[in-house]
Amino acid sequence: MATIADKIKDKSLTVGEAINNAGVSRVTKAGKPTLFVKYIEQAGLTLDSPWDFIKNTDFLKKLNEVGAEATFTTLTTVENTLKKTASTSDLPFPYTTVFGENSKSRDLGLEKASQARRSKAFKGVPEADTSLRALTEGISSIKDPQTRAAVAFNALVPLRPGEVAGIKIDDIDFETGSFKEAYRRVNKIRNELDLPEVALEILRDAADVAKEQGRDTIFDTTSGKMSSAIKAPGGVAERFKPFEKEMGRPLQGASDIRKIIPSIIANQLGYGEEASIIMGHKSFDDTVDGMKAITRKHYASQIITGEGTTAKQALRALQNMYGEVLGLSTLNELPASMGVEAKGLTIENAPKLAVIPRGAEIVGTQVQGTLTDADLDLIEDVREARSQELKLTATTAEKQRLEMEAQMGDLDEEAIRTKEQRRVRTEQIRKEERAKLSGPTLENPEPTSFDDLSPELQEKLNKGGFDINKFLGKLPGPVKKSLGPIGLGLTAATAASTATEVEAATGSPTLAAIAGASEFGPIGYSDVRDIAAGRSEPDTFGTTPASRIAAEEQAGFIDLGRDRGPEAAPATEQDQGFLTR
Repeated sequence: MATIADKIKDKSLTVGEAINNAGVSRVTKAGKPTLFVKYIEQAGLTLDSPWDFIKNTDFLKKLNEVGAEATFTTLTTVENTLKKTASTSDLPFPYTTVFGENSKSRDLGLEKASQARRSKAFKGVPEADTSLRALTEGISSIKDPQTRAAVAFNALVPLRPGEVAGIKIDDIDFETGSFKEAYRRVNKIRNELDLPEVALEILRDAADVAKEQGRDTIFDTTSGKMSSAIKAPGGVAERFKPFEKEMGRPLQGASDIRKIIPSIIANQLGYGEEASIIMGHKSFDDTVDGMKAITRKHYASQIITGEGTTAKQALRALQNMYGEVLGLSTLNELPASMGVEAKGLTIENAPKLAVIPRGAEIVGTQVQGTLTDADLDLIEDVREARSQELKLTATTAEKQRLEMEAQMGDLDEEAIRTKEQRRVRTEQIRKEERAKLSGPTLENPEPTSFDDLSPELQEKLNKGGFDINKFLGKLPGPVKKSLGPIGLGLTAATAASTATEVEAATGSPTLAAIAGASEFGPIGYSDVRDIAAGRSEPDTFGTTPASRIAAEEQAGFIDLGRDRGPEAAPATEQDQGFLTR
């Protein structure tokens, strides 16, 4: 089966294979294409398209329209990974450089391609006394030892997080303490980069572990894990939080170490040119806004006397400042302060690295003899003290968690009460508003007066001259309850017309009331008696409603059926009667 290197060599590599080679996800957890893949497809290519098509001008312009800045950033990572694969296989890179610095996408002036190279600069960086202490304490709290070691190395040598995570055992010449040319070429480190003692020994120790575990890469981590560790609770980002306003933004990940450390190297240590060499930059425009020219160095004289490159001098000055800020007796204690291993500095007869005080005149090297038993004990004390401090932090956090859990019962009860009070109040408001619109409420389903009806119905009944108050007084309770306010409102006008017609035809207000009520629903004998019992005034013939009902019933004019069901007597002729049962 052809390898990625083989496909790069004969240019048969596809877009999908290039993306896979960089470890970039092509699908979501739900199994659907990622937004990154969708943008590529919307711009005109597929995952099966040859990688060589990525340089197509029309594709790049369309990608600039439909894609995002992050799309170009990810494609830059994909392309750089291909270059690294080619380099490690001793192959020339046969493709056009499409993304990143001095590439086709930027030569085309594509806005999103140009933005992709720039990371947001800080307005300022806290001075070393604050920054280096925060970095050290935050690094020591990282749980994963491999990620912790990678971030510790990064805090001493400000490379890109991906470059740190990708360092292989064969990339380092441990005899000279420098990166090999192949690594520098792939990662665009233009100049030789020699490593100072502490950073080199952290690498050496991690490399020994990698060999034991059968890995090629020195650190068993990724740039994503490094950033997650930086942003974890109690980590580096949290310790810089008090300075967000001055810095202009919070720390966003491991890549921000590459802004903080060079700023200190240039601004406080005075190695501006060397910082540019380390980073591979010509300027600090993407590190700190408005970086001022450096006119003097932090120390009165160089920490070393011509040993190694000037970049190594700058990195040595940085590691010395860590020791100065942390109040260490020797730099051999620095790995323990960060919670990482560097056995080459912590064994008997290891070189003793002195911490040079600020402003001191230094002649000779920083190495001052070898470690004694007392020095070794002190290193162990530092490690133990740091361990106890972390345990105390963890215990404090656990205590706070338990206290919160103990309070949850009260909080839950209060939350329930508040929620129920809000529900009751909401329901009350709804009832009040419904009453304004439709008259009677559910709490008072029986309208007892004209004012209980809606304004619209009141207006309609007024126009018809209907006395609703008198009419409602005649209706039996069962009728009003069965119909409710809505049924009453809808049929009141019809009832008014019926009652008027019946009273004119019979001269009986009682029968008129019954007829009007019949428009609402079935009326039984008990309902009629309820109406009659509630009225006592005599009519024009001197009889009361009760006596008239009795007389009419005795004469056979009305058969009320004594509340019988549907099998009761049939209805009378239309001109004889009006009440059917």
